[in-house]
Formats: sequence, C-alpha cells, structure tokens
Amino acid sequence: MLAQDDYELSRFCFTGLVPFSTLVDILSLSDLHIYLTVPFVVSWSLINAMACGRTVLASNTPPVREVITDGCNGLLADFFDVDGLAQLAVAVLRDPAAHRPLGDHAAEMVRERYALEVTLPKLVHWFERTLAGNLP
Repeated sequence: MLAQDDYELSRFCFTGLVPFSTLVDILSLSDLHIYLTVPFVVSWSLINAMACGRTVLASNTPPVREVITDGCNGLLADFFDVDGLAQLAVAVLRDPAAHRPLGDHAAEMVRERYALEVTLPKLVHWFERTLAGNLP
C-alpha cells in the first residue's frame, strides 16, 4: 500500500507487535478509531477499540453493521466517500467530548455481547449439545 502513493511516512507510526496492555493504552489515548474495511468479517481491532470506549468511524458494510448502529455506538460512512469520511472524522476530532457517548455505548455493547462471562456459557452449552448429538 505504501508504494501506491507518495505518503509522508514521518506522519505514520509503525509499532510492530505490542503487548495487549500496551494496545489498550494506545487505544485509550485516542479520540477516534477509524475502521475502514470492505465487506469481510469484523476484526478484533474494531471490537478492542469499542471495548476501550473509543468513538469509532467505520465503513458502512454488512459485517460492521452487526456491531455498530450508526449514531448509537459508532459512526458509519460509505467506504468510497472520502470527503464524507474526512468530514465526520474532523467533526469528532473538533469535539471529542460530544461524541464520547458513542464510545460509552460501544463499550457497553461489547460487555453485553462479547464478555467472557457472556460467551463462555454459550460456548459450553453448544459443545454439550453437540456431544449429545443435538446439533442445531
């Protein structure tokens, strides 16, 4: 990707692998997490940013809409609308406090849907049903 255009590389920070606690620290310092993707599975980085209570601006694609409701727990924009994405990003960065409730709702949603104490019992139940021959 870097070879496609003439990027100002001094504006990028490539950290390499970092411990999870460092990732949490980095995400927690930010006012906006931009998650651009074409229709594919949602990655862990989106869920981690949401779990940290960050405001997320993401591509309006079906997999992302499974976890983000526009204006409720994040912001969605057309992947190909560069100006629209930039305008939304600037609006968040100009007034992060006004957008903080989006991050708060995102963290709450992650706790309700994806916390270990929520998902582990469901996984155990699925394995028990599978072992008993009661496949869905």
